[in-house]
Amino acid sequence: MKLFGIGLSKTGTSSLARALEILGYRVKDNPGVERYVAGDLSCLDADLLEANDALTDTPIPSFYRELDARYPGSKFILTVRGIDGWLKSCKKQFTPRLADKQNEAHNRIFADLYDCAIFDEEKFRSGYERFNAGAREYFKDRPSDLLILDIVGGEGWDKLCAFLGKPVPDVPFPKANVTQVRWISAEDLAGIARDAGANILRAIELTRSVEGRSALGVWGTARRVMEKALYTFAGGETRALEAARRKAQAVVEAKLRALTPDIPVICADGPAVSYADRKKWNHLWLIEPLGGHHTIGSPGGDVTLSLALLEDGSPIYGVVYAPGMDTVYYGKAGHGSFRRKGGGQSTRLIAGDGEPSAPRGPSGPLEVEGDAAGPVPADRVSLALALCRAAEGQGGDPLVLRHAPEWATAAAQVILKEAGRTVVRCGTSDEVRYNKEPLSTDCLTVR
Repeated sequence: MKLFGIGLSKTGTSSLARALEILGYRVKDNPGVERYVAGDLSCLDADLLEANDALTDTPIPSFYRELDARYPGSKFILTVRGIDGWLKSCKKQFTPRLADKQNEAHNRIFADLYDCAIFDEEKFRSGYERFNAGAREYFKDRPSDLLILDIVGGEGWDKLCAFLGKPVPDVPFPKANVTQVRWISAEDLAGIARDAGANILRAIELTRSVEGRSALGVWGTARRVMEKALYTFAGGETRALEAARRKAQAVVEAKLRALTPDIPVICADGPAVSYADRKKWNHLWLIEPLGGHHTIGSPGGDVTLSLALLEDGSPIYGVVYAPGMDTVYYGKAGHGSFRRKGGGQSTRLIAGDGEPSAPRGPSGPLEVEGDAAGPVPADRVSLALALCRAAEGQGGDPLVLRHAPEWATAAAQVILKEAGRTVVRCGTSDEVRYNKEPLSTDCLTVR
């Protein structure tokens, strides 16, 4: 039996695709098309059709009649939503700029559906109503073959699982591709990390100033003595770093809550949140305000500040800032990952296309042991920084992290994946999942 999601774009098709994956189906979302002729099923990739249990989004809705004839006994899911919300979402998405980027076949599909390739409110409204009415009419005598699902309106597992004869999973129904989330700028998040990390950078600079040696002259020596006295009185490096961590955490939390008021924030050093509460969340910010080697006086400094946005257990945005190097790494799912040093230009990261790869242990792969119950031990390099170095490295050597806290790896996983490296659970081909009951990754492998 095949499953076909025949709802138009912006009706929750990405959420449906993710839900079907959770239920165990092999899913291809938005398979695309290189050629389009109305009614000609040969326009679809035959191998994709055969290889997957379920297909959703463009161009599947345009061929539901032909797919029904080719695959008798299949089930069809028509995702719908309130017309006003749908039009608002389409207006943001289907711009002249996007139409210029799309191939001719895609624009022909839109012309067939809406009589235009660029958003026009009246034409899109008519096209939406016409398409949904046609699908309802086609399946009117076969109610067991068509499910009409309003994901945006709150319908989810109960209705979908009853239609498919599946048990309801103990996870929230996915809410992928939420407009508020998808329009966040990764560059803006990098700016938030740099602003917060400035507090840590000042602590690093103070430490270097106190510990460094140079020919300062009388006045310089006197200033150094005063700095040393104040520094010691304030508690030295440990106290300076702890104060910087608290300030950095406060800055990140305040800015993320202003950016996304409805998305919870969990910090490595913050209050614990029960899994019974967390598992209900579709989106979640994970923050590590201070990761890595907690002695910062040495040049470079291994400390990092990381922030990641999770969507249904997968990190989709990630930022790692290394204040000691004044270097920020950032990435967004589907949009690439980048590195920016100081005030310079951002450079796209492509694994195997830059600096030396992450350091290796004597037996080959770099293996780092974390602590599932808390921060990474102080004598370890920042796990986030190790992963980012792998993202910009030349080699394809494996990198293995064991018992790493989720907040230490989630941001860097986005950066790695967008740079072309594969991040999986050890011994499997399964992507590492987040927001589990213990907030740790048992074993993560980077290839």
